[in-house]
Order: sequence, then structure tokens, then C-alpha cells
Amino acid sequence: MKKLNPKGLKVLKTLHLIFAMIWTCGAIAMVLITFLTDAESADELYMKNIILLAIDNWLIITGAMTSLAIGIIYGIFTNWGFFKHRWIIVKWIITVVEILFGTFAYHPWLTENLDIIGRLGEAAVWNEDYLFNLKMMEISGFFQAGLLLFLIVISVFKPWKSKKNNDKN
Repeated sequence: MKKLNPKGLKVLKTLHLIFAMIWTCGAIAMVLITFLTDAESADELYMKNIILLAIDNWLIITGAMTSLAIGIIYGIFTNWGFFKHRWIIVKWIITVVEILFGTFAYHPWLTENLDIIGRLGEAAVWNEDYLFNLKMMEISGFFQAGLLLFLIVISVFKPWKSKKNNDKN
């Protein structure tokens, strides 16, 4: 398969960095909003969760899916490949796990909490389902943001020698 020329590789790298930053900054913003803001009314609680949902929909999902797509392009059209280096394999595993977890756990917890707040108003803060979802969002949001920062670190330092002892990249 034909590989990207140096200019194409720079464009791809730039796009990858931009969308990885969008994803990571979105995750950090969600953690900060979750931990550093207190809602004093049902309307404020609802708006806090609407803001989290907007960040999830527009920054997290856009950044994650575009980063995944660019990663696939990297694997096909550059010499990096998909499984040539252990650090790339780790990035793939973490990326896919993060996307699946966000899709099937975090996002449903968030949307369910919005529904609970809409039904119960301020009384939502005593609802067992709401409290469970909130705790899971706090723990997992912090963990996911940390994993995204870890992905940045391994992308820069490229640890672990190549699977095939071929570290030319």
C-alpha cells in the first residue's frame, strides 16, 4: 500500500494532535466541572449535567472518534503500522477501551442522571440511581482523563522496544 509523503504525514500528525487535544481537554473539563461545581437548585443541577452532556457529545465523542479514524489512517498509510511497536498496541487497547466504556457506561450514566433530575428535581440528590451514576461518573471520569494523559506521554516517549526489535521510526 502506498505510504503518505512527508507533507501528508505532517498534516495527519497535526490533525491527530488537534483531535487528541480536543478529547483530552474535554475529559479534563468534565472532571473539573464534576468536582469543582456545586448546584444549589434543580435548575443548576440540570444545567451542570447538560453542560457535561454537551462536552461529551461535542468534544469527547468528536475527539475520540476522529482520533480513532486518524489512528487507522496512520496504521494503513504510514510505516508505524498497527502492531509494529508495543507502545502502539497499548495505545490501541486504551483507545478502544476508553471509547467502549464511554459509549456503554459513562454516557448512559450521564443521560440517566439527566432523566432523574428532570423527573425529581432537587430530590434527585437523594435518589440511589442518581448517586450511583454520579459516583461512577466521578471515578471513571478521573480515570479516563488520566488514561488520556498517559496516552500523550507514551506517544511522546514511545516506551518499550519494538516487538520486532526494529526501532527505525
